Amino acid sequence: MVTHALPSWNESLHFCEWHGVTCGRRHKRVSALHLQNQDLGGTLAPSLGNLTFLKKLNLTDLNLYGQIPRQVGRLKRLQILSFQQNHLHGEVPRDVGRLKSLYALELTRNNLQGEIPMELINCSSLKKIDLSYNNLTGKVPSWFGSMMQLTMLELGFNNPVGNIPPTLGNLSSLDTLYLAGNNLEGPIIHALGRLSNLEYLSLSTNNLSGQVPNAFYNLSNLQIIN
Repeated sequence: MVTHALPSWNESLHFCEWHGVTCGRRHKRVSALHLQNQDLGGTLAPSLGNLTFLKKLNLTDLNLYGQIPRQVGRLKRLQILSFQQNHLHGEVPRDVGRLKSLYALELTRNNLQGEIPMELINCSSLKKIDLSYNNLTGKVPSWFGSMMQLTMLELGFNNPVGNIPPTLGNLSSLDTLYLAGNNLEGPIIHALGRLSNLEYLSLSTNNLSGQVPNAFYNLSNLQIIN
C-alpha cells in the first residue's frame, strides 16, 4: 500500500508470494503485511482499509509520509498496527478505536500531532501503546486508567502538559511506563506505587517536583527507574 512497489510486487507472481505478504492458507486473503528498513517512500492509501482479513500490519522505517488514513478502522481483525520510524504527520485517527481485536499500537518516531484520541478506550484488547517521539499535545489522558488490560504505555518525548493523572495507578497489569522527555509538572504521584507489576519506569526530563513517594518501596518487581 505504498506508492513505490517492491521488485517482487508484479503481476508475474501471485500477491501471496510477494515479499512481506502473508496470506491465509484457506481463503488466500492477505493476513499480514510486514515490511521494514527499506527506503520505499510514498504515502498510505485509503485502499489499505480493503484488506479486511489483515491481522498484522507492520510498516516500519520505510520513509513513509502523509497521514494515517482513517480507513484503517475497517480492519476489524487487526491485532498489530505498527508504523514506527516514518515521517507520518497529522493526528492519530479516531477510527483506530473501532479495532476491538487490536493488541499493539506502535506509532513511535513519527511527526504525529494533536491530542491522543479518547476513542482508544474502546480497544478492549489493547495491551501495548507506544506513541513516543512524536509531537502530541494536550494532557496525559486520565481515561487511560480504565484500560486495565494495558501492560505497556509509552508516551515519552512528546509535548503534553499538566500533571501525571492519578488514575494511572489503576493499571495493575502495567509493566512499562515511559513518560520521559515531556512537559509534565507537579509531584510524582503516590498512586504509581500501586503498580505492583511495574518493571520499568521513566519520568526523567520533565518539570516534576517534590520527593519520590515512599510507596515506591513497594514496587518489588521494579528493575529500572529513571
